[in-house]
Amino acid sequence: MNHPILTQARIFRLYAFVWFVLFAAHATINWFIYELPVVASLADSLIFNALMFVMGLSIWYPIFYIDRNKSRLSVLLQYLVVGVVVVGLWLTIGYQVFSLFAEADLIDKMFSSNAFVIRGVMGGLIFIVFVMIYYMLIFYNELEEKNRQHEAVNRLLRETELNALKSQLNPHFLFNSLNSVSALTITDPDSAREMINKLSEFMRYSLKKNEDALLPLSDEMRNIARYLDIEKVRFGDRLLCESEIPQNCKDRLVPVLILQPIFENAIKHGVYESIEPVNIRTFCRLKDDLLEISVINNYEEDSVKRKGAGVGLDNVRNRLQLIYNRSDLLTINRENHYFEVILRIPQM
Repeated sequence: MNHPILTQARIFRLYAFVWFVLFAAHATINWFIYELPVVASLADSLIFNALMFVMGLSIWYPIFYIDRNKSRLSVLLQYLVVGVVVVGLWLTIGYQVFSLFAEADLIDKMFSSNAFVIRGVMGGLIFIVFVMIYYMLIFYNELEEKNRQHEAVNRLLRETELNALKSQLNPHFLFNSLNSVSALTITDPDSAREMINKLSEFMRYSLKKNEDALLPLSDEMRNIARYLDIEKVRFGDRLLCESEIPQNCKDRLVPVLILQPIFENAIKHGVYESIEPVNIRTFCRLKDDLLEISVINNYEEDSVKRKGAGVGLDNVRNRLQLIYNRSDLLTINRENHYFEVILRIPQM
């Protein structure tokens, strides 16, 4: 773990500022309260605060490398030894340096036995403050690391769940399409070739996009057009499509491949089970901070009751929950032989 003060310029500047304030306060106390000469007051404050400035930074290393998993008594004794060494060196070096510039009378006055005890107590208190601050920084960094690990695990789980949903959707559509191509190779080779080309474009789009990526609605609708072209090869005039996408909706971002399962569900429960044409209509509007997309198709009541809504819509709902952490973004309405799926995409 890097030094929390030396490796961060902003914190180091704050650290230096705090010691500048302490230097000024110490010099002022020497001058006004102890009535020392100005030069002696400044020299004493500068020497001892500069020493603790440096030694305070070095305290980090024994604190960080002390094994905190040992017994409390063992850890306390280690800190006690470090504290005695630090304060002892601080007093000894400070005294020796100050003695180089001051007269003997002034030295005796400033470093009497009582003065040494007071300085030792102050040094001990400063050491305790450093220990507490460094402990807080260690705890904060460990907490941040745990949060990063937790987020990484959640992101991995999210990606795994999204990939699992994708593995359910794309093969399902692919297998149906390949079965249709197989049948068309006998009855209509030209249509089979056209369907293979469109299927290739659709799958290329699906594979090159990340499952949790966001892209403009216009791109997603172009991909839906490819998908519907594939299905029209299979169903011909039985499949009709209409869309009304206002210009202000086209650039709005939606999760990639979020619409395909909805259209697949409409075809599965509409066109598959009906001998009459099925019209799939798509509408879009902006409502507050949501992009609202509505997909409506007519259907036969008995087919939906018999087959249910399928896994496609459940997968869409689950993806929206994973991406936006909301469970209210997909609504299903059934009324008068019309099936409507309303998708709401939050716009950040």
